[in-house]
Amino acid sequence: MKALIILIFSLPIFLFGCSDQAAKSGKNVISGAAEIGGSYDLVNQINLPVTENNFLGKPQLIYFGFSYCPDICPTALQKMGAVQEKLDPNGSLINYLFISVDPERDTPDSLKAYVESGGFPLGLKGLTGTEEQIERVKLAYKVYSQRVPLSNSEADYTVDHSDIIYLMDENGMFVDFFFGRSTIQEISQVIKDLLV
Repeated sequence: MKALIILIFSLPIFLFGCSDQAAKSGKNVISGAAEIGGSYDLVNQINLPVTENNFLGKPQLIYFGFSYCPDICPTALQKMGAVQEKLDPNGSLINYLFISVDPERDTPDSLKAYVESGGFPLGLKGLTGTEEQIERVKLAYKVYSQRVPLSNSEADYTVDHSDIIYLMDENGMFVDFFFGRSTIQEISQVIKDLLV
């Protein structure tokens, strides 16, 4: 919980980098793009290598989580599914991505079963990789996750992680992010504005 509070208060610092012209005298003017996103090399749920280039050409909704997550991840993915029903019922306008923060357990096979679960977006892609590959993509997207041992549980451990849905444009550039409290209507409106 303490880590989540730190993340929430430090998120604006992590999300937005200042360009060379960060501020002017007189009226404060802040400019620059968010330093979120970047290159990655992962594998998808059918064990094919993918990079960020595979998803260019359409906006992307990206969520970082893990398939053993009991509630937060399914809720976020169901919210993405509801947004899809509202704006993109055929799943043809947006790329929907679920990137694992638990590569030890989230193999391509287990991710395939997970992303094809009911209620999630049609065509949801599950991405995983080695520990090093996952750490690189987490760093690029400013994602927090930490393995937490569990006693008296068959699961052995869980993973605490940030609960953020990222919206990237068709060029892979950061547009906006949504927290767990963001409504389907709010998310849909931002995406609708982007698709116009």
